[in-house]
Amino acid sequence: MSGGGVAAAGGQEGRMRSVLVCYASRYGSTREIAGWIADELRGAGFIADCLPAGKELHPAAYDAAVIGSALYMGKWLAEARELVSRERIPLGRMPVAVFSVGYSLKELTRPSLQAGEAALSDISLFIAPRDAAFFPGKVDPERVSPADRAILSLAGIPGGDFCDADLVRAWARTLPALLGLIQGGE
Repeated sequence: MSGGGVAAAGGQEGRMRSVLVCYASRYGSTREIAGWIADELRGAGFIADCLPAGKELHPAAYDAAVIGSALYMGKWLAEARELVSRERIPLGRMPVAVFSVGYSLKELTRPSLQAGEAALSDISLFIAPRDAAFFPGKVDPERVSPADRAILSLAGIPGGDFCDADLVRAWARTLPALLGLIQGGE
């Protein structure tokens, strides 16, 4: 990002703005994508903590949040849904963006995007994200549980790395404006 840097990231009285980037990941794709998002935010001059969703996570200390989850059986993972439910009051007071990761998003077709949007219904009961992004992940049959390996086999899902770092990073660069962390455009 050119021009903005730390000065653009300054909040009241020059304080650096902070963003919680949290994720629920079963096999690592969502964690990796969250890391790319946090890296882009840090590169733009923000404090960005990249942490797994869990009971010890308290977003109230941040200026904004980006929450992501892997999609399994058409839903966000339980730890992400539980975080949003438990922390709905502080999350409801701050700007939030969300992202979903899954093989079903390998091709961003109308049906896959509609399914991705439907997966957000559980969290939309508690928060109103300013934006939602959908990214394909990785499928490594050797790393998944036997039950998940059976599902992959039955569904005919091939292994492969379908992550698109450029797509993720491009979305991450829009977050400061989407989340109201910068004044005006650049």
